[in-house]
Amino acid sequence: MKRSKKQALAILLTLGMLAMTAAGCSQKTGPSSSGSAPAGDSSSQAQELTGNITIYTSESQDLVTDMLEDFVSRNPGVTYNLYRSGSGDVISKLSTELQAGGTEADIIWFADMGYMYQLDEQGLIQHYTPAAAANIDPRFNYNDGMAFEVRQIFNIIAVNTLKNTVEIKDWDDLCDPQLAGKFAMADPSYSGGAFTTLVTLTQEGGPGWELYEGMRDNDVKFEQSNGNLQTKLSSGEYHAVSVVDFMIRNAQAEGAPVEVIWPESGAVMVPTPIAMLSTVKEENQAACRAFMDYLLSEDCQKLFVEQGYIPVLDGVGVPEGAPNVADIKVCELDVDYFVNESSQVREKYEQIFAQK
Repeated sequence: MKRSKKQALAILLTLGMLAMTAAGCSQKTGPSSSGSAPAGDSSSQAQELTGNITIYTSESQDLVTDMLEDFVSRNPGVTYNLYRSGSGDVISKLSTELQAGGTEADIIWFADMGYMYQLDEQGLIQHYTPAAAANIDPRFNYNDGMAFEVRQIFNIIAVNTLKNTVEIKDWDDLCDPQLAGKFAMADPSYSGGAFTTLVTLTQEGGPGWELYEGMRDNDVKFEQSNGNLQTKLSSGEYHAVSVVDFMIRNAQAEGAPVEVIWPESGAVMVPTPIAMLSTVKEENQAACRAFMDYLLSEDCQKLFVEQGYIPVLDGVGVPEGAPNVADIKVCELDVDYFVNESSQVREKYEQIFAQK
């Protein structure tokens, strides 16, 4: 059908207007060349990461807070709530809330592998694997995305270099009579790291229950937390302690007269897995997943190094004074034993120290 020149011109004008409209839409929904959206653009604002993250943890509050502040500075649309106590208290709070019908927690991060596996069996853990997990040792990915190790913590022996006169090379040396009443450790009933150490050292192939019986007979002292141990070791109240390695490195950096001793039979690598609960609200899902991604990012791993931790990501360095991971002899923890025998281990520990 032949069209007049006026008809053809009208069609061309219409097509041109449609093309301009389409081009304008693509500019609004797509990213700008700088990677940031134009100010006041409602479409880009809708894409901003938002949500609230509630974390229950037993990790050092000041260090966790610094890390969270770094995350929200990169994601200003995200807010967070933090509950921090010893692993025992965190687990008690979480269990009570779950039994009552729900919990506000989105992310859990503490040193009790057995309890985390129990939650997973009940369908309360959301399996999620950050892309960066491909760059870390597979042994730090627990149960196919159930939880992840994001930095490495070791339970070691530490001494006050001005007070201690005992030659300490291994765990058994903590039973030396010269250390009677001058050696301390965290209470396994409160501290997840201390309980993990208890399970590891009393499992087959370790020093066994004789070590703990010997420490009991040598008037071992108990503190609720590793922070208390570090403080009282630095002051000289204790001559030696069993404590996590990063706290002693940080104390050394501040000038305290303390020294790390890596036990000849092996230090205890304390799993402190972090996981996301399956009860996370829909509006907080994206923020929680972004947070899990962030933990294994190069930037966060470098921050962990600055905080004194040994990272799980290769190539970002280690803290000053820390050995290469390959050079650390470790008492291997049997995870199945931990999961299946935790109750029996706890009962026997309480029997041995019933009089303290």
